Amino acid sequence: MENKLLKLILKRRSVRRYKPSHIDDNIIEEIMKIALTAPSSFGHSAVEFVVVRDHDTIKKIGACKSLGGSQINGADAVIVTTVKTADKRQSEFWIEDGAIASAYLLLAAEQYNLGTCWVHIRNRMGQRKTSDEEIRSLLSVPKGYTVLNLVALGEKAEQKQPYTEKNLNLSLVHYETF
Repeated sequence: MENKLLKLILKRRSVRRYKPSHIDDNIIEEIMKIALTAPSSFGHSAVEFVVVRDHDTIKKIGACKSLGGSQINGADAVIVTTVKTADKRQSEFWIEDGAIASAYLLLAAEQYNLGTCWVHIRNRMGQRKTSDEEIRSLLSVPKGYTVLNLVALGEKAEQKQPYTEKNLNLSLVHYETF
């Protein structure tokens, strides 16, 4: 049986080096449409994104994380995943909602053979404050939002072998009982 989604998922690997090429705005828009279809708790759609294309701003965003932020340098775009966290009823599962939407981003980009890398922001430190606080200040994110993560996006400058079904540990799947 052909499983196109599994083929796409096996091919997707984190990329940390990007070619200096420009991704067409229409492709980014299509990727964002897919991210917006991600399920959210109670259908509240509390996740919002900031698409950053300016390379100087991308470097400043990377510097908002004391460790591990430089891996976005060289990306043509960085998508900042934010979640409305001020209203607890709307954002009870904000971490899950943002993570699901970001996973959709990763897969959507692979469909266009673009490289991506998830960069964790929640509970990480920046230079003087938390990474979240520094990024929100840099990008003028309003009060009541939290930055969960970043997704770097660019044309792949490194090729990694795709996973195969042999890499899947099916013993981790249990049926009926553990």
